[in-house]
Formats: sequence, C-alpha cells, structure tokens
Amino acid sequence: MVRFLLKFILFMFFSINIFSDALITKVSLSRNSQQLIFNINSTEKPNFYTNYDEFNKLLFLELKDTTMKSGDNLSLKGRYMEKLDMIDYGKNVGFFIKLKKGSTHKVSVSGTSPNYKVIIDFKHSKNVKKEFTIAIDAGHGGKDPGAIGFKKYKEKDIALIVAKRLKNKLSKDFNIIMIREDDTFVSLSERSKIANENKADFFVSLHLNSSTNKSAKGMEVFYFSKKSSPYAEKVAAYENSFGDKYGEQTSNIAQIMGELAYVKNMEKSLNLARPLNKEFSSKLKMYKRGVFGANFAVLRGFNGPGVLIELGFISNREDIKKLSNAKYQNLMADSIAESIRNYFY
Repeated sequence: MVRFLLKFILFMFFSINIFSDALITKVSLSRNSQQLIFNINSTEKPNFYTNYDEFNKLLFLELKDTTMKSGDNLSLKGRYMEKLDMIDYGKNVGFFIKLKKGSTHKVSVSGTSPNYKVIIDFKHSKNVKKEFTIAIDAGHGGKDPGAIGFKKYKEKDIALIVAKRLKNKLSKDFNIIMIREDDTFVSLSERSKIANENKADFFVSLHLNSSTNKSAKGMEVFYFSKKSSPYAEKVAAYENSFGDKYGEQTSNIAQIMGELAYVKNMEKSLNLARPLNKEFSSKLKMYKRGVFGANFAVLRGFNGPGVLIELGFISNREDIKKLSNAKYQNLMADSIAESIRNYFY
C-alpha cells in the first residue's frame, strides 16, 4: 500500500510538471509595431522575468516552465525594435530584444487559461537625448536667387520654405543646424564650414533644377563623387557656377577627407540617397530621374556623408505647380525626413 501511494505521488508530481509547462505557439508584432506578442498555451498564468540593459538597449525576457513551438519565424523587427533572438534553456525560454534608440517598454500578461498572451508594449520616450546632428542647407539666398522659373519663382525662396518644413519634421529626434534661416547670402565654402564646425552627422542641401528644355522634369538626388557622368557633371558645374559668379573660386574648396573616409562617406550617402529617391518620387508622384555622383563644391567641403536634392524643375510647368504648393512642400519635407529617420534609426 505504501509502495502504491509512493508511486502515485511520484506520478502526480511528474504529471503536474509535465502538463503545467506552457507552450509558446506564436510570436508576432502588431500591425503598428507597438506590441510584441507571445501567444502561450498554458493552464496557468505565465511566469516571466525581465531585465533591461539601458546602455546596449537590450531587453531580456525569460518565460519560465515554457517551451517553444518549433519552426516559428523570429526574424522580426519594427519601428521600436531592431532584432529578436531566442535561447531555449530546456525548461525556460529566453528572448533578447534589441530596442531602437528612444524606445521604452512595458511587459504585461493578458488572457485566461489556456490562451494567454505576454505582451511587450513599446512607445517613444519623450526624454531622449538627441544623438545625431543634421545640417540643412537651403540653396542660394540673398543676392544669389538661384534659378528663376515660371511666374518669376526663385529657387532660393522655395528651397528655404522646404528647408524650414524639414527642420520642423526632424527637430524632435535630431539636433538641427540651419545653414541659413532667412534670405541671407552664404558662400559655398561657408556652408560646409558651418556644418563641420557643428560636427554635423549628415548634410542635406536643397535645390531646384532648371533647363532650357521646358519638358525636362522630375526630382533627383546627388552625392559627392570625384567621378561623374556627363549629365551629373553638367548639373554640378551649373550649381558650382553660382559660387564663381558671386566672387568665390569653387575649385579652391578642398576635399578635406582622406581617401578611406571619402569611400565610406560615399557609401553612407548612397544608403540614404537611393531610398530617398524612391520615397520622394512615389509620395509626390514626380518623375524619378535617379541618383548620381557628382563633384559638388558644397558637398566636397563637408567632412561627412551628404546629399544634394534637386526637388524638381523650376522651369517645368508641371513641377512648379507642386514646388510652389504648400501641400506638396510639406510632402517633400515629409519624405526627406522619413528617409533620414530610417537611415539613422
């Protein structure tokens, strides 16, 4: 009898432990990426432990007495998290969640037996130190009007409007350096000098293109390159000519970065220029002319990655309708800001 009771007690002990183990059936992100959800099949409320390494932005979540359904796809990333890794400890399952800068989290449990959910809610912190500095350069200004288009629209005016809108879009997440904030003349060498002195991480120069061919239209993005196509060379020569016109020898603006930095900065610039070219043209339904490397003086003098954006053709009737319209100017700033934010975060 004693033997039977002992066997029964042992059987019940192991049975309870076997059947009380929880099973993670699914790991997913909500549509807006604000929640990371662990669906758990369990007879009891899930028991978990969390720890957060603030320096590395790494959240550790351990689900105790839990196993993981095999074959689940964990290649998840979203607006608030960069990466998700899992370690199966045999009886417990651990998750390492790499958060993006400025993300905060809260862990909770919902549901009833046998369908529970462990939910990590994400949101942006309001008290985040701004890590990166963006220099926004509105082309031309003051005595230099830039290109003049239909109805006497001036390149310097539209470039400044979009630059100010871009500043407003980025100020929440970035330190912003405005090369000019009003109708002031700033030489090309002074523009890059201002950005360098403020240790900007990226340089964005805004311009409008012009052509004697009135059918020429669309937007394009340029990065600094010592080699360029015949077309890109013409555009760079045109923009550089304004410096020469107003008393500056643009050929004297030196490339201050070494060869290794030059190659690296060109790669970084391209990583922003390509998605920006796609995003901008798609959002504004403008003709996408492409991404080009060219020897722009204003980019050559900056000690870091940067792009020069030709927002459209001031000489084209179709483009100028959007370039001069507040709604589209806002969309332009939106698309540039989104590309910059995606590049850094």
